[in-house]
Amino acid sequence: MATKIPTAANVTTGGRLENGSFLDTLAQLDRNGVSAAVSLEKRARAKSFSLPLATALADLRSPLEKSYRSTVYCSSSIAQVDGQMKTKYCGQRWCLVCNRIRTARAVSNYLPIVKTWGAPHMVTLTVRNCGSEELAGTFDLLLDTFTSCKRSITGTHRLPFVALRKMECTYNGTDYHPHLHIIVAGAEQAELLRSIWLKRLPGLTDAKGQDVRPCDDRSIAELTKYFTKLTTKTAGTGGRSVIGVEHLDTIFQAMKGRRVYQSVGFTLPKEIEETIEGEKIEVQAMAAYKRPEESLSWDWQQAVYDWVDLDSGELLSDYDPSPVYVGFIATVGGQDEGQVALPQGLSGDAADPCRNSLSHSFLPFLTADNRQMDSRWPRTRFGTRGPG
Repeated sequence: MATKIPTAANVTTGGRLENGSFLDTLAQLDRNGVSAAVSLEKRARAKSFSLPLATALADLRSPLEKSYRSTVYCSSSIAQVDGQMKTKYCGQRWCLVCNRIRTARAVSNYLPIVKTWGAPHMVTLTVRNCGSEELAGTFDLLLDTFTSCKRSITGTHRLPFVALRKMECTYNGTDYHPHLHIIVAGAEQAELLRSIWLKRLPGLTDAKGQDVRPCDDRSIAELTKYFTKLTTKTAGTGGRSVIGVEHLDTIFQAMKGRRVYQSVGFTLPKEIEETIEGEKIEVQAMAAYKRPEESLSWDWQQAVYDWVDLDSGELLSDYDPSPVYVGFIATVGGQDEGQVALPQGLSGDAADPCRNSLSHSFLPFLTADNRQMDSRWPRTRFGTRGPG
């Protein structure tokens, strides 16, 4: 039976944990305007990537189309009322906006627990790469074999086994590489897990692909980052580009309905576990720091990678992506360099990512060359000022 381990996961009023740390510094109510501004700038960076990625995925018309389209509208509008800003999240695993929140919660809840373990070790368990048609079955093999190893450790070897298991999958340009990362309490248990794994899967894995090493705070942070990498190195350039959406869709479909994380030998409160694994993400409002006395709607505009008050033209986060990042976004969906995949039916010059927008009314106020605002708009980060 799993042991109920005391954790810092019991939320009290004000969004703080019992140990005084924030559950989610990325999205919780923050009355410090500077912190809110930094948080929104990071969210804008995530949103600018997630939107074209989700659109390209939705255009595949796969069984996950509806879920992909929910990401298109994730945090697309921020309502500002009574000095607070609120928005809605999609909660999908491929959404960078939601994964920033999910990662912060995973670290906040799992790290204090792992720190109480004696000699925690990171174990990586793999099998040979597989094709798309084998991926779902390989996931089943990984999980079934891990369960068998766990029972052998606690039953045959009569050792306690406490661990945090994470399932991941990457794509190398040819085939898929599903694998497990497990933080295990105890060096003996970690080595035994590796040994039993190799015995259970002769011909499907080898000693070289399995790894055991001591872990630290950074290990849990790395463990909670992602369950699949969205990018790959570009051959001959040293840069990175987004993995083809058809391959990402294959991974997301195979992972649907499966737990990314599994706690072994301990449990989190169900409501906390749901905030890490579930699709429903709820966060408290964030304190408004621009014109807080006004009721406003800040609407996402991919043209400027920011939320905009369309009545005044003011930008919310003032996020200003580098040309390199803009070019990186342009690789989403397998588009040619300089193009960004956006929802169908939008106007604008598709060859210039700075001209695409989710709002037709915003386009006339942008110039093609340098994204400067028309003089009819008040001062924004672009440095222009309207009449008066």
